[in-house]
Amino acid sequence: MHMEEGPATGIRLERKGGVARLILDHPPLNVLGHGLRQAMFAHVRTLESCDDIHVVVIESAVAAAFSVGSDLREFPQDELGGIAKIRFEQYLLDHLAGLPQIVVAKLGGFVLGGGAEIMLACDLRVAGRMARFGFPEIRVGALPAAGGIKRLMQDVGPVRARQLVLSGRPIAADEALAIGLVTEVVDDDALEARVEDIVAELMAQPHDGLRLAKRCLRAALPATAIDTAEADAFGALYRGDNLREGVAAFLEKRPPRFNRPTADRQDGGTEMSGGNRG
Repeated sequence: MHMEEGPATGIRLERKGGVARLILDHPPLNVLGHGLRQAMFAHVRTLESCDDIHVVVIESAVAAAFSVGSDLREFPQDELGGIAKIRFEQYLLDHLAGLPQIVVAKLGGFVLGGGAEIMLACDLRVAGRMARFGFPEIRVGALPAAGGIKRLMQDVGPVRARQLVLSGRPIAADEALAIGLVTEVVDDDALEARVEDIVAELMAQPHDGLRLAKRCLRAALPATAIDTAEADAFGALYRGDNLREGVAAFLEKRPPRFNRPTADRQDGGTEMSGGNRG
């Protein structure tokens, strides 16, 4: 087995035979900081040129979560910073989705926010029955803008996408299967074995056929300008106070006070510093 560490801790790439494993390992919940995402991008770029790798499995070494999303301590302070953050994350996930290999997500525990957006960039998604999925960004005044809205619309349709994005409510694995968010649900203790079976099935298929089939399936998706719309919308959140208030409330472990009148905000808003995820 060949193992490569990323330029930052929290993720590693393992290769054995024609299979690569991209393993999130940032306890306790695989919070996604900028350094971890940069490391992931480096691994994805490596895989783009690996003709001897035919299947990629993305998984977590942490039992409690695949990933709960972004580190709120790293949220930018202004609109330009917000747009730059989202554009990089879109670029990363577009490259992940565009890998020539078949990408299988092994999903256990919490799959939330930016973690769920990683899942959406994978071709096949196998979940443990106790997994929970959601896009809670709206609850801190943010949006799943790193391709989450685009891929949700493609995968589950507008009605369910609206429900997930506008409510921020997490759903169980069986509901995720019913709406087409995941490919398959198995008992948690059978998850690893089922993923291994799927990998074996894929490895037995003609490798050139798999790559060409994936290319055609991607080409069949409608062209969209949603990436720009997502980035613009995320940047626009910085022109108001709700995003700052939502992040501050999360970090301070209190309910957010959204939509306050101007007279109640004479302190000039809350700076984004300290805290954890979203």
